[in-house]
Amino acid sequence: MTRKRLAILSVIPVCLCLIFILSCVPAPQAPVEQKTLKVGCIMPFTGPAAMWGQNIRPGMQIYADLINEDGGLRVGNERYKIEMIFKDGFTPGPAATATRNLIYENGVTAIVGYFGLGIAAMAQITNPEKVILDTNTIGGIDPSPPEQSYVIYGHPAMEITINQAARLQNEFGIKRIMMPYPEGTLNFTPYLTKMAEQGTEVIYCVGSPLEVGLMAKQRWQMGYSWPICHIAAALDYDIMKGICGSDEALQNIVSDYPVPWELKKVVVAPKYIDMAKRVLNRYRELYKKDMYTGVYGACGINAQGQYFEALEQAGTTDPDVVMRTLRGGTFDTFIGRYKLSGSKYYGSDVVFGHPCAMGITKGKEIVYLGEYPLMNLDTPFAEVESSE
Repeated sequence: MTRKRLAILSVIPVCLCLIFILSCVPAPQAPVEQKTLKVGCIMPFTGPAAMWGQNIRPGMQIYADLINEDGGLRVGNERYKIEMIFKDGFTPGPAATATRNLIYENGVTAIVGYFGLGIAAMAQITNPEKVILDTNTIGGIDPSPPEQSYVIYGHPAMEITINQAARLQNEFGIKRIMMPYPEGTLNFTPYLTKMAEQGTEVIYCVGSPLEVGLMAKQRWQMGYSWPICHIAAALDYDIMKGICGSDEALQNIVSDYPVPWELKKVVVAPKYIDMAKRVLNRYRELYKKDMYTGVYGACGINAQGQYFEALEQAGTTDPDVVMRTLRGGTFDTFIGRYKLSGSKYYGSDVVFGHPCAMGITKGKEIVYLGEYPLMNLDTPFAEVESSE
């Protein structure tokens, strides 16, 4: 056999081996298509309460966009692109209409961050359809029994004010004076006069931004500078100044201040601190101003985060599994780590706590004043992990 023929034959086994190896390599597969998670949000974008929705919506959208840029929300072995769908609604009728639209036309799995007065009307639609509704206690009461409920009270809004006032009364011995006024009151001078006669030092008001602003304006005109604490997160400084009439009258308004990186007494997971700062920076890039801090309060990013965290822990979007996961579970949020009690309140046994973080208007800024974790007072909601 010639040397040339030997060389050719020696190559044959190598070629056969190469062919065998290549045949064992699986053919390239098409990438798994990313699923879409449709999430609804109902807020007032028109009418007298529109300032809330208009200030909160941009931050919620940015949060969803950043999750998508990071590859989507991981739920079990799947990744979901978040699609936020916003609808206008505040009172029960429009809120119910928006709920039907989100469920039957848009196919949402949840409605997060509802701000309004129509919980009962909405829950009658969401509960039978097993659509999770994350809301706050100021919006009403879920009429369904807990075992049939898919409502999450992610923010006990009314109780924050009660908790703050109770702390002043219990720990500092401040006497409480009740001074109710009729709905629609615009002249608070008679009430402020009576308060002054009884030695008032601080006012707690569960009123609208208009009421708080007018009360601040009139108390300043009367020569008083009492702090006025109100239930909601501080609004845009310019909006409140427009109501108060001056920078001076606006001073010492105290409001909810749920800013993750400012909180001192509750534990906030690093991933939420990081995301909160990313949202803030993206907002500044897009709008050339600071974001409204209330986006982390009753009806904004925190509500989204609570739902997304529940999905991640449940490992599925199945609403029954998600609700079972929530009951008695421990969850990180933008404003603390909570152990849900599983007790039954407001027709729902899923009620998140909330640190009573407060900010106060000084100069032209709202600055951190202090916080007090929402612990067991008259109504226990959840055990919050404190850093102390």
